[in-house]
Amino acid sequence: MILWEWLGLLKKDFFQKSLPISIFFLCALVVYEKENFDFLFIFLISAAVVFWIFIVPFLLFTKKNFPGLIAVHLSVFMTFSSFYACLWSLSEGLLNILSILLVVWIADISAYFTGRFFGKSKLAPNISPKKTWEGVFGAVIANILFAWLSVKYEFGWFDQVANNTNIYFVFFLVISATFVSVLGDLFQSLLKREAKVKDSGKLLPGHGGFYDRFDAVIAVSPFLTLSVKLTQ
Repeated sequence: MILWEWLGLLKKDFFQKSLPISIFFLCALVVYEKENFDFLFIFLISAAVVFWIFIVPFLLFTKKNFPGLIAVHLSVFMTFSSFYACLWSLSEGLLNILSILLVVWIADISAYFTGRFFGKSKLAPNISPKKTWEGVFGAVIANILFAWLSVKYEFGWFDQVANNTNIYFVFFLVISATFVSVLGDLFQSLLKREAKVKDSGKLLPGHGGFYDRFDAVIAVSPFLTLSVKLTQ
């Protein structure tokens, strides 16, 4: 459903020509994965992390988007990478994936309320006029507090990473993940502005579309999943 809404922002002719190629490529990787889990995991997740940390900020800064043909392949690839990351996190335990999702949810809720009551400095007025720097800082502070409590009470990936490294590295990851969640949200807003639509789909009217509920999750889950795996 998320993938369909993302692709719905693009022209139908690009969708028809490119989607079969992307699906074939990804299905081939899934078959290959049975004997080479680590290779596929590192390839997919690392590519997703590079996309969200380096390519997306460039697109946001230049206010440009991909041509339709490239965007179709990336939409399939990024959604698949996020889904694959979530599956791996789930294999580590329900609390593991829940702790990843909570980082996104806490960032989203904290940014909303902090920005609403204290927001003055616009983050990206040409892309998402309602987002503010105060909202971002509120999200960072809330997630740092959540990370500290999670380490203290041995919850989710926070406890795993703290045991393998230290609490300061946990703080670094959760701060980075908060900014990545903001990038995911802004990128979705950029896609909609490029497509000149208000919502990414017809489901959940008034909320920007179904994809808007998961845009930050798609960005954050590969980053945190890869970070946790590399510390093991």
